[in-house]
Amino acid sequence: MFGTTLALGLLAALSAGVALLRLLESWHVGSGSSSRTISIAGQRFSYPAANAAAVIVVVLAALGLAMATATAYRLGRELLRDRRFREHLRSGTRRQLHGAWVLEDDRPQAFCAGLLRPRIYVSTGALDLLNEHALAAVLAHERHHARNRDPLRLACGRAVVAGMLFIPALRRLVQRQNALAEIGADDAARAEGIERAALASAMLSFSEAAGEDPVGVDPQRIDNLLGEPPEWRFPLLLSVLTSVVLVSMLGLAVLAGRVASGSATLAPPFLSGQPCVVVLALVPAGARAVAAARARERRTRTPVEA
Repeated sequence: MFGTTLALGLLAALSAGVALLRLLESWHVGSGSSSRTISIAGQRFSYPAANAAAVIVVVLAALGLAMATATAYRLGRELLRDRRFREHLRSGTRRQLHGAWVLEDDRPQAFCAGLLRPRIYVSTGALDLLNEHALAAVLAHERHHARNRDPLRLACGRAVVAGMLFIPALRRLVQRQNALAEIGADDAARAEGIERAALASAMLSFSEAAGEDPVGVDPQRIDNLLGEPPEWRFPLLLSVLTSVVLVSMLGLAVLAGRVASGSATLAPPFLSGQPCVVVLALVPAGARAVAAARARERRTRTPVEA
């Protein structure tokens, strides 16, 4: 699942990159006055000129830029959240136990955190709750997550899905990847000699302690521990359709870029050929916007200060 998500992400990056490259190759942006101008109320406004292929290239490049921006934003968000979370954990950990950092927290927790340097954390509440065999099962489960760098894999999957915002159904790949990662960690723990009963006992203990919100307990995991591997089908149709969309975008960018021809001045389209007049006209509007923003800010702060 991770390989499929990564392959689709690379294909999306290739499609977006080609579209942006074709935009730079097919469009000519120069300085100076433009012959493509219109006159409105005595003011001259410029506009770009392009054939249909150049317009297609612009649309594809805009889509590619949106994909790249969404992916970069999600990656930055994942890195920032990871750093803040690790700083929070660092303040509550003082010692290690069997390779795991003990977190001073009465709530029963055990998890693997860290994108670049994954570590295992177990709370004091979990140590008080679990017996020796159940604790060994939990630590073996989390060690597999750390060795496999599952936090990083899932973060990359979320970033890829965020970039392909026009295919929301692609989130199913990351959801399936997460479910399989949990089942794989259970299987890895059993391969280390952990009995199914110990894993089931740990899951039951966490479920009872969590009350109405049983974190980490999934029916498929339970079935797998009972010797009934979950039945699931690889989302082949979704993967194929996504690939077709990305390949079509890539091919269209290549074909349209061959005959695309567009030109514009350095001034943005439809701006006046007399920029000083435009700027002077925008000054009052800008002043009103700033004054309105400050007024809203004062109204928001007043109740807090009182």
